Amino acid sequence: MRRVLHIGPCDTPGGMSKVMRILAENPPDGWIADLLPSHKVGNPISKWLAYRRAMKNLHRMLLSEKNLVDLVHIHTAADWSWRRKKRFVKLASKYSMPCIIHIHSGKFETWLSSPSSKRAVEIRNFINQTNSSIVVLNNDWKEKLQPYLGFCHVIYNPVDPKITPDSNVKRDKMHLLLLGRKDPVKGHDFAIKLGQNLRLIMPELKLSMTGIEHSENEWIDAKGWISEQEKLELLRKASLLIVPSAYEGQPLAILEAIACGLPCLASDRISELPEAVGIAEYQNLEQWTSKIKEMFSQEVNADELISASEPFNIEEVSKKWKRVYDNQFN
Repeated sequence: MRRVLHIGPCDTPGGMSKVMRILAENPPDGWIADLLPSHKVGNPISKWLAYRRAMKNLHRMLLSEKNLVDLVHIHTAADWSWRRKKRFVKLASKYSMPCIIHIHSGKFETWLSSPSSKRAVEIRNFINQTNSSIVVLNNDWKEKLQPYLGFCHVIYNPVDPKITPDSNVKRDKMHLLLLGRKDPVKGHDFAIKLGQNLRLIMPELKLSMTGIEHSENEWIDAKGWISEQEKLELLRKASLLIVPSAYEGQPLAILEAIACGLPCLASDRISELPEAVGIAEYQNLEQWTSKIKEMFSQEVNADELISASEPFNIEEVSKKWKRVYDNQFN
């Protein structure tokens, strides 16, 4: 069997790490998968050491006669994430190793500025020179990024097969959930304002949030970083997932939520959402408040939500990866 090596922040909390681990644990038929961490949470020195260690390990694997890797699968965001990952692609190309560049970032287009920008031209030339294949998360990103990067394959993020509903768990009433790191992009501050607004008419409302560890408000449960089991329990108990982000690639939290039968309300800045997901205008407090009141008053059709998650099942996603992987050797 052939072996694919996933390179990226697989030991760092976040959606990209989770996707890497799901793909590595569920490789396509005929493939074995390994993970190589390229990032570490900490100060700049520890991050640099993690990157250097990953480069040395890749170099060792490429030099080995034991066939330790047949294909390199790079997971990248924009900006400095790309600058680091580019070096892994360059090293693999030096040894004629085929590469997949898997773009997770929702800001790649903005970062490139325009198809004719110096940065876009350099990246496009680099992709052609290294004969790399590009994969993006949905058709909207394909349409946006192809003028910058050339042809892009589309493969959705997969949902962990362990993320399932539990009919024995009763959902809370008026319980909002936000899953994400503490970053202005994720909308934590807006979520708190939204909660304050809603509590004027729903005093029993509570809000659980990852990414922050402390809150002065007794109705906010600040979770910090949580385990996969804790996340699953929240997805099964909450009333509504909110995703008020300024941008996203393809938020795994939404896919996991609908797989659990949990309704979602997301920012209109997020592209190509499943039809079962509600949408509200970014930062429009009045509209978000109105939408949540409406969604709380409706009966949840969990089967419809779960059905909407089927294209993101790992079985379906793996079939697409197999085609892209196998094509590197045809």
